[in-house]
Amino acid sequence: MAVQIMLGPQSPRANLKNAIDSLSFNGPIVTITAGWRDSEAETDELQAEIGIPIEDLNLYHQAEKIFALEPELRALQRERQGKLLELQRLYRIRLTPTMAAARKLLREKGEPDLLRLEQRAAISQVRALDRHHVRRISAIHQDFDTRRAALLIPGAATLRQTIKRKVADSALVLIAGGHVAVLINRIRLFRLADELAQKPIIAWSAGAMVLGERIVLFHDDAPQGKRDAEVLDTGLGIVKNIIPLPHAKSRLDWSSRTRMALFSRRFAPAICCTLDNGSMIQMENNRITSASHSSVIMRTGWKKSVKAQ
Repeated sequence: MAVQIMLGPQSPRANLKNAIDSLSFNGPIVTITAGWRDSEAETDELQAEIGIPIEDLNLYHQAEKIFALEPELRALQRERQGKLLELQRLYRIRLTPTMAAARKLLREKGEPDLLRLEQRAAISQVRALDRHHVRRISAIHQDFDTRRAALLIPGAATLRQTIKRKVADSALVLIAGGHVAVLINRIRLFRLADELAQKPIIAWSAGAMVLGERIVLFHDDAPQGKRDAEVLDTGLGIVKNIIPLPHAKSRLDWSSRTRMALFSRRFAPAICCTLDNGSMIQMENNRITSASHSSVIMRTGWKKSVKAQ
């Protein structure tokens, strides 16, 4: 199995070069920077940081070119995105009271045996809602793939094969952060999941998020106030049983053990791993082989350092 390395944000102190130096490889490096959107492929600073030539796949702009030439595909893509946005809105309507009830029960005082069962039941309801949401998301993606297969788009097929070949010929893939929804959207559009799963990958911030099975958004200190963590989309599923949490130090309310405990128990058995500036988690065969400056949130609400398994 290929090695995956997940990093936190690369500012103010970058550790990407350290991650690259920890690997043994021989061949070209390709980058995916679609999450940067209009700034995609502006990789001069990135290349200067690592001191090795890289080639960006330019997924964001290549997709825009295809959409301009293939209006049917653009319309189908917009329809999917519209459905996903509406589904997310409906999910939040159900999530808000379900999470509120679970938090309230975790703070409640009462007869332990009675209370414990009610707490478990409340958390199970949140978990069931998340599973339902993932199934609905997957159904929308499946419908898109089925309808897309009926479209004859020679230009798109040729470009997709060219990009897949570049990934296949690479020795290492770097996946940058940025807008996580755009990033997973473009990777999925070019159907790169199978190719990426065979390659050594170093991914940071949003790039690390897309490697998992579920993409979870979270921000306990957003400008509009505390927000419940929510499942945004399915990920590539290359990294199993881990929820990567970039910017966790600033975006999670570590002063509330109730919120942290609920976060951990909600997504179990996956472990919730922080990825802040300087963090590094290396995985192989779906096992953590090394980790530094990263913590896992415990079911008690406390945290402990991520350890090799």
